Amino acid sequence: MRSLTGIFVVVGIGLAGAACIPLQNLGAIGPGIKPPSISFTGATLISTPSRQQLAAYYCPDLVSVPLGGAALLCQGLFGARPSPESMAIAFDARFRIQNPNEIPLPLASLLAAVTVYPGAGNEQTGATCVQLCPGGPGTCTGQDPATACQASSRDVRSLSDFANAAVGLMVSNGLAAAAGQPPSFTAPTVLAASELEVVARFSLAPAQILRVMRQLAEQSAGELKQGRAPSFAIPYRLEGTIWFDAGSFGRVAIPWGPASGTWIL
Repeated sequence: MRSLTGIFVVVGIGLAGAACIPLQNLGAIGPGIKPPSISFTGATLISTPSRQQLAAYYCPDLVSVPLGGAALLCQGLFGARPSPESMAIAFDARFRIQNPNEIPLPLASLLAAVTVYPGAGNEQTGATCVQLCPGGPGTCTGQDPATACQASSRDVRSLSDFANAAVGLMVSNGLAAAAGQPPSFTAPTVLAASELEVVARFSLAPAQILRVMRQLAEQSAGELKQGRAPSFAIPYRLEGTIWFDAGSFGRVAIPWGPASGTWIL
């Protein structure tokens, strides 16, 4: 497992810093209700294909051998070519949430968007909306899943802001509110005047991310032919919004990110 913490960016302002500053421009939420603050604390790879697997996957397509012998050569160098489905990439995004209010605030939904290779020719964005329910999936009341990640303010990111994202590139595997707990889609609650560490797990669709990474593999065709498995770097940018259920006051939307980093495979 490889861990790389993204660059922390204070939500609501365009500066990086070491502490999180609550948003001040969300408008009136309700009498005495203050917006919670969110700190994005990093993104950790939890599942990746090995360098050997990546080499075995790309080698037959990129190495030129007379008489069509690339498949045999590559299998001898790196082993049998793996299927895309066996090369999943998954990561945990970590958040620290502070609730300054005297009432508990359950999380209602989470919008997350990832852009891999930002600014490069093979840039690709994926986005996903996660609706969280008190009793698990299917137990939410009063909130249409179609609008679970839709904000009323243009200052807050909504799923519609990522309309051009690649469909299915980013998939949510749930959230966990405590270290070591398995992720689920049950809404965690930030208790009154308390802080909560939340881990959101996501995966990148193997077939799509392998297509995006092919450009890097093409630059390493010489290494592949010599039997060397190259390393792969995936620069990324993460951003999104978390909605909280404030009861009769409605939902509170707090954006997080953007935060940047690089995963090394």
